[in-house]
Amino acid sequence: MLASLFFVCLSQVVLSSADLPSPVKPCKNDGSLNECVIKQSQDVIKAVAKGNPKYGIPSLDPLHIPKIVQSEGGSKSVSMNLTLENINIYGNAGAEIVKAEMDSSKKQFKLTVHHPQVKLIADYILEGKFLVVPVNGKGKTTITLDDLTSVYIYKFKPVQKKGVDYITSVRPAYLSVVPKKMTFNFENLFNGNKALGEATNKMMNENWQEFDRQMSKGIKLALCEVYTDTMDNVLRSTPYSALFLK
Repeated sequence: MLASLFFVCLSQVVLSSADLPSPVKPCKNDGSLNECVIKQSQDVIKAVAKGNPKYGIPSLDPLHIPKIVQSEGGSKSVSMNLTLENINIYGNAGAEIVKAEMDSSKKQFKLTVHHPQVKLIADYILEGKFLVVPVNGKGKTTITLDDLTSVYIYKFKPVQKKGVDYITSVRPAYLSVVPKKMTFNFENLFNGNKALGEATNKMMNENWQEFDRQMSKGIKLALCEVYTDTMDNVLRSTPYSALFLK
């Protein structure tokens, strides 16, 4: 979901190094920087989507997350505890960078990204109420997000090591992740009661905006943390001057 942000920031590392995946070329810190990043990032996405041990990058499509816990929504109509484990997220390789604004003076990335589809498959435990209707279950789930548009603003901070500036403390300053549609399939709801399970999945799918509003924040933040930590690890070993070439 949020891997596109990581791809773009990573692209500045890869694109500015001598060991570039052909036919990728370095981007310079001039008036064409943003356009160059958009163009070159698509090649980087393809190059690193399955992982890159040299840069310490795990597979990003699928991306594996051990566990995410989302506790209760913020309204009376939605109050659920959702635990996801053994999570695999598919669709990051299809990310398209729509807009990129990198301001080296403000130490800031601003990115707009589009995913045609992102699919999350996991084991789940769910208990609570959705639209005041009791819901409980344990089993497999598939959550699909279609036509996903994301806007990110990330701040970073240079630190000096032995006279050379590096980047550290990469943290999100703004995050917006908006799908045009979400689809849920929670298997084995109500201890396998097929009729109740189908009715509940249908209700969630018809009211997916409410689920997204109340229950998706924790999931998005957990994913953001994974990408941020990975990006930090990569950038800590890359000189700041290599990210923004003269």
